[in-house]
Amino acid sequence: LDNAGLEAHQLNHVIVSGLHSRARRTVGRRLAAAGLGEALASGPDIGTLGAADAGVSLAAVLDVAGPGETVAVLSLADGADCLILRTTEALAGGRPATSVAGQIAAGDDSLDYAKFLTWRGMLEREPPRRPDPDRPAGPPSYRSEHWKFGFIGSRDRSTGAIHLPPQRVSMEGGAVDDMEPVPMADVGATIATFTVDRLAYSLSPPVVAAVIDFDGGGRFQCEMTDVDPEKVAIGDRVEMTFRRLFTADGVHNYFWKARPARH
Repeated sequence: LDNAGLEAHQLNHVIVSGLHSRARRTVGRRLAAAGLGEALASGPDIGTLGAADAGVSLAAVLDVAGPGETVAVLSLADGADCLILRTTEALAGGRPATSVAGQIAAGDDSLDYAKFLTWRGMLEREPPRRPDPDRPAGPPSYRSEHWKFGFIGSRDRSTGAIHLPPQRVSMEGGAVDDMEPVPMADVGATIATFTVDRLAYSLSPPVVAAVIDFDGGGRFQCEMTDVDPEKVAIGDRVEMTFRRLFTADGVHNYFWKARPARH
């Protein structure tokens, strides 16, 4: 605080992150004794998240923080690091469609234990009797990073047609290289058609593949997740989520899947 030129009473939110629960409680008591009890953030009630704990706790605080507030992130390990942040007016415009608390509330705890162990590589099961998927490579992922990691399509400037994945040539009018990027990760969609594939490669068969139409334009074929194959129907509302597709030669491959809309 001295290095940041701040007094303790100027902190609006204090996050204490670390793997050692006793250390977190001890620091929390000392902060409360110093008059920071009201500023102390409780953090999401989902246990300790390891390396992601501080980041997720910060995201939860930023979901409710207002502009011009000061946030201290204290990370405990062999020593301690403290990050001081101040929010701005841009905070409201940068919030995700669903808050951390909303994602936790919408969680699904119906996954059976054997499938969980399989996904974590702790239980060996006979793989699908299909050719193994190709090992993902870094260069192709880097070349299409905006699409692969950000789910950013392209929009034809002249017609407004949205292309998923992004294209150089418009499907309406044939314009070439007249595109602008359009983020689609937070755009809702509707199932136009789907199929349940019980033979495709998957650690969680059957695979539900769907063709979805996005609000405002854009059609995309993708795999669905967090869905009951017996309940999925044409017209259901879905949203996109970044998930693991498969693991080949010890390399995980991630991309976007659709799941039933949570709101």
